Amino acid sequence: MNDWVFGIDGGGTSSRLRAESMDGAVLYEGSGGSTNLNSNPTEAVTATLETLVSGAFAAGLDPARCRAGFIGSAGVDLDADRETLSGAMRVAFVSAATRAGFAATAVAGARFGAANDAEPALVGALDDVEGFLLIAGTGSIAYGRDRSGRHARAGGLGHFLGDEGSAFWVAFEAIKRGLRSIEGRDEPTGLIEEALAFFGFADAREFIPMAYWDFDKARIASFAPRVAVLAASGDRLARSIMDQAALELAALVSSVYTRLSPGMIRRRLAPYGGFIQRNAELRSAVTAILRESHPDVEVVDAKGDAQTGACELARGLQT
Repeated sequence: MNDWVFGIDGGGTSSRLRAESMDGAVLYEGSGGSTNLNSNPTEAVTATLETLVSGAFAAGLDPARCRAGFIGSAGVDLDADRETLSGAMRVAFVSAATRAGFAATAVAGARFGAANDAEPALVGALDDVEGFLLIAGTGSIAYGRDRSGRHARAGGLGHFLGDEGSAFWVAFEAIKRGLRSIEGRDEPTGLIEEALAFFGFADAREFIPMAYWDFDKARIASFAPRVAVLAASGDRLARSIMDQAALELAALVSSVYTRLSPGMIRRRLAPYGGFIQRNAELRSAVTAILRESHPDVEVVDAKGDAQTGACELARGLQT
């Protein structure tokens, strides 16, 4: 059996592992639970990681031939988080290998790394370790990395402290400003009527328990595409929200660009995440803003996913 590496794309609700040969051939894929250290104790994350790598071993991959593993996960915000998560991965790997009948000394040579989930997403999207990534899905974050490993991020602070320009932000702004509108405190709009129909409510007051007692971030974010449709149809309030979303997303990129660009050779940006990738008008608006402020940034389509990037970063741990 040949040497191999693995990469994990870890999130707040689920995680995915991919094992690849040293030349990039996919050997195994599996999924598991959350690896977010902000919402799970380290012991629970370690157990999830052990389940993930155990699946690879059960599929026939030899733990002793594993050269490295890398995880990008939500909840990795500080250097201490990187150390905690990479340490948890080593513990999980050794434990799973021992359960599979291998001595701990046989797998001691494997190396492990961890980062925020934006880093492997950037590498996968650009097929390069250098560049910029703008994620606009349920949440939002911009991330940049140069060839030396210097990195910077903007956003990614969650719905209480940030997520500007994301699907959640757009949807929640639409609901808030729609409620203002029916009280005569904002522009006339069809947003509340659209939201009532979308969420199955009969009365606008039903948004109160949805926001405070039965909060579901993903459910609220799912309304964002309807806001974009209303904006495209000429609703002025919806249009102002989408315009502001584009400005906010461009500002995230600009923040990272300012801090990293002097040391970069290739300044490519990949928009990533369901909201912006499925909304050509939003992507075009962000691109137009960045073309004015940072004309040397080339906006490109994402090539690969975060698992691909995590495997590439794992291979990099060998050099």
